[in-house]
Amino acid sequence: MVTVMVMDTVAKVINNKKQLLHLLRMIRPSSACMMLVCGVAALFSTQPSAGSWKISPNISVKATYTDNADLTSSDKKSDFYTQVTPSVAIKREGGGGRVKLDLDYGVVSTENRPGNRGRSIAHSLGSNLQAELYKDVLFLDASAGAYLTSATSGGQRGDDTVGDVSDPIQTYTYSLSPYLKQHYGRYVDMLARYTFDQVINSGKGASDSHNNQVLLSINSGPYFSRFPWGASYRQSETSNDNSASDSETTSINGNVSYVVNRKWRINLAGGKVDNDIQSSRSSTDGFTWDAGATWTPNPRTDLDVSYGRQVFGQNFAFDFNHRWKRAVWRAGYSQTLTDSRTQQLIHGTDEQKSPIDLGSSRQFLGNTYKYDRMDGDDWVYVADFDYPTLTDEHYVVETFNTGFTLETRRSSLSIDAHFTQRKYEVSRVKGRDIGIDIGLDRRLTPKTDAKVGLSWQKNRADENATEDKRWTLSFGLSRRLTPHTNANLDYNYRRLDSSDNSTSEYRENQISLTLASQWN
Repeated sequence: MVTVMVMDTVAKVINNKKQLLHLLRMIRPSSACMMLVCGVAALFSTQPSAGSWKISPNISVKATYTDNADLTSSDKKSDFYTQVTPSVAIKREGGGGRVKLDLDYGVVSTENRPGNRGRSIAHSLGSNLQAELYKDVLFLDASAGAYLTSATSGGQRGDDTVGDVSDPIQTYTYSLSPYLKQHYGRYVDMLARYTFDQVINSGKGASDSHNNQVLLSINSGPYFSRFPWGASYRQSETSNDNSASDSETTSINGNVSYVVNRKWRINLAGGKVDNDIQSSRSSTDGFTWDAGATWTPNPRTDLDVSYGRQVFGQNFAFDFNHRWKRAVWRAGYSQTLTDSRTQQLIHGTDEQKSPIDLGSSRQFLGNTYKYDRMDGDDWVYVADFDYPTLTDEHYVVETFNTGFTLETRRSSLSIDAHFTQRKYEVSRVKGRDIGIDIGLDRRLTPKTDAKVGLSWQKNRADENATEDKRWTLSFGLSRRLTPHTNANLDYNYRRLDSSDNSTSEYRENQISLTLASQWN
């Protein structure tokens, strides 16, 4: 009853949908960019003496030898190329907490690209900013990202910007999200949030897009600890370069739980969704519901299970975590309706750090492509592959993930596996990704580390496409030469097998030496 009353209240507040849509359409990218600039300027002028700023410039030089520059199945040609990567990390820590910033930016310059693979200049950026503009009331979140990807699922492999795609897409993303919070004692917490985001693709086969979103939510306070509840209204409108693929989603949702005891919690949710998207379905609108439970037998173990119905059909999901003293095991399964631009945005704004609520499709549901900083040396392009084909179509993504991590005093072992299937709403084709990744890091001496990695990947963009299988085996040694300088020696064996035995198959050996310096 409480949930129904709250949902009705939210619906009355935003009952004039036409005015809301008109407001969303008035806010264009240029306006949002100006808002971002003004917002950031305000942030840096707020309490300049509070907190501490840490700026860490870095530079690395990498020389690589490959015995198959063109990635051919015959007539292999060896080659040698170099990469220079200046980068900077900026972080604001401590202080009154009114401004928090975490930014990492690097640019990779590749000389003599083998087989014209990758890009001569590639940008990598991951940044998140949070600010309290007016104490306890007005806040601002902002995120930005830059990375490389392929237009087709399964492309762009490798340990750096030189993968197996001749013209990868350079993607830029940013999000700007001001919001208001209000607490009514111990009873109710209210939130009003506006979010503008944009995805810009510099390359063929991918369109640019921007999105306006309004979120209004009401959640119970500590007084309802035994019966926590919540309700929300979300209005989202996406515009693409291809205007025929513009979409709009409106949803009203409510949820209520009953905490049975320390170990058990019962969860119920329901709502109404209106999707104005391209689809071959007779209807993409309807009522949604799910019911489930949370089981926490001890502080180290938790399991969430739910079953219900979404607009795309029946929906089952679970999320499991178990922690030992030095190890963690995690597993999960879920389905959701999403699109590739949302996944690009999540990746670009760094899902693990960004506080911005991107909606019901926030969860990536698969391993992410991203730049990562390994052992403080050069930027590397993580060889994950579960990334969607860039298309304006929406799709239902179904994913199972499981992973195990073990940490000891000198070693770290990780094993991850996943299965992902995408069913596209217009073409109705199905894409599939399967993968297993194993990594072992070992500290040999106080100044020397070693790592071993094995990755197996199988990808099919759709039922009629070629199925590719990739193997990657890697070994690496890292030596700290000075307090600010590292040297790395790496070996990689990469192999691609294709179901049609085409000339795209290849074998490649790479050996590289990297010198990296960092100043704090």
